[in-house]
Amino acid sequence: MIVRRAAGGRSTTVNAALVPPLLLLLVCCSSTATAFNLDTINFILQEGDPNSMFGFSVALHREQNKSWVIVGAPTANTTQPDVIEGGAVYRCDIYDDSRCSLVPFDNEGNRRNDQDEQIDTKSNQWFGATVVSAGIDGPLVACAPRYVFHQLQPRKAERVEPVGTCHIAKNNMRDFQELSPCRTSYWGYHRQGSCQAGFSAALTKDGTRVFIGAPGSYYWQGQMYSINTDVVFPYKPPRYGHFGEGNRERVDPCGSEFLLLLSNSYIHHSLSVCVSLSY
Repeated sequence: MIVRRAAGGRSTTVNAALVPPLLLLLVCCSSTATAFNLDTINFILQEGDPNSMFGFSVALHREQNKSWVIVGAPTANTTQPDVIEGGAVYRCDIYDDSRCSLVPFDNEGNRRNDQDEQIDTKSNQWFGATVVSAGIDGPLVACAPRYVFHQLQPRKAERVEPVGTCHIAKNNMRDFQELSPCRTSYWGYHRQGSCQAGFSAALTKDGTRVFIGAPGSYYWQGQMYSINTDVVFPYKPPRYGHFGEGNRERVDPCGSEFLLLLSNSYIHHSLSVCVSLSY
């Protein structure tokens, strides 16, 4: 018998014979959980510059029999002229410490038109916030969801809007192409002005299509684009309704129900591609 004396002199009596069955019942009926640590002895350490947010996004990639860890650092500084904390993407060795090199997706500074007017802003664009790989010998995609485009018509700097952009790398990270599906004439947050394309992205296993999430479209209802990875777009599509060109499609996976979504739904905030595995 177990006697527990509480404050005030009161006592509670518990029959000791009941304790083992109660413990057994608790053990049998309670759910179990296990935990593990990353290998703290055999590991490779890759580090970026301070305050670069190195490691914000990570993808595994293999090309020409060489394996890499692709690492996004969305507030890193690079050699892009007049761009502050535009972000960067690195490829890092999986066998040796501190062996990372910059993937040169974009070496240009802010673009300017023929009248020397700035037409986009790459500072603080968070390039590398999203990185995805199609796998072995496939393309890589890296995105800057906070990339800003300047609408200069009808007046200079009429609108400065976070449309977002992505870049695709092929041929062992030697060939690069920009994909910015929301950089259109459909300005305004009520349309595509706050698109933030590249907030999420995914590639098909064969690398032929890239899916780009744009959660800020149409009062933040969100959109997703399916784009052929071989397409070459003009810097700024001449109009909205560009979907049929370059084998590009706007994908509304919810069908007609998508049209009933409320504002601020943020659909396509995250994307993934289903892969069938066989053993």
